[in-house]
Amino acid sequence: MQRLKGTERMNFETLLERVIPDPDKCREAAGELRAAHPGLAPSDLALHAIRTAKRRAATAGAVTGVIASPFTMLPAALADMAAVLKIEGTLVGTIAALLDPDSLSDPRALRTDVISIVFPSAASQMLRQLGIRAGERMSQQALRKYVTEDMVRTLTRLAARYLSKSLTREAVVSKAAPLIGMGIGAGWNWLEVRVIGGRAIRYYSHEPVGPAPTHGAGFPRPRALWPKVRRFLPGKAKD
Repeated sequence: MQRLKGTERMNFETLLERVIPDPDKCREAAGELRAAHPGLAPSDLALHAIRTAKRRAATAGAVTGVIASPFTMLPAALADMAAVLKIEGTLVGTIAALLDPDSLSDPRALRTDVISIVFPSAASQMLRQLGIRAGERMSQQALRKYVTEDMVRTLTRLAARYLSKSLTREAVVSKAAPLIGMGIGAGWNWLEVRVIGGRAIRYYSHEPVGPAPTHGAGFPRPRALWPKVRRFLPGKAKD
């Protein structure tokens, strides 16, 4: 596959900043969920947050897929990625505010949490580089134990590398053809956010998250996309 032009010139660490949420907005979102659904347990409120995030991410994938073509696939994939990173980061932060509010108080630890949840392969690789076997079963306890400025920089660099690889794949798979790209982009984002939301619930419930997926930064396998993609293709009834 020919490498997409301009990919190496992009600053993926800057793009990655989209995934780091504003703690105050996450607390506000959690408060709105509590007010809208009084009496529900925090874990149930987290499921409501995931459902909303899935719809928003699917919409972003569909909108950027509408303009898909071989000439626009890279900027379309970038726009989609930037939007979804923000949605995912806010979702993770909202789940943190619901299940583990104190985790939002330390910016460095929050950054570690969010990047590790969205990019578990990067977190596992970083822990392995430190010689920590816990990287195979990533948990908040394992990561928080080793949080330092150097570790956060390493994690950010590794996550940016996974982000770069994912951009190339997403551009070719979901942004090269209109309509079909719309369905694939929507289904891809829907499933990705569902996976990340479930991972965030386990993480902030202080349960092990791993093992990390072997084929990327937590993105769904192409075969797993098809049932969701069908929902967004013309002539297919939604479930």
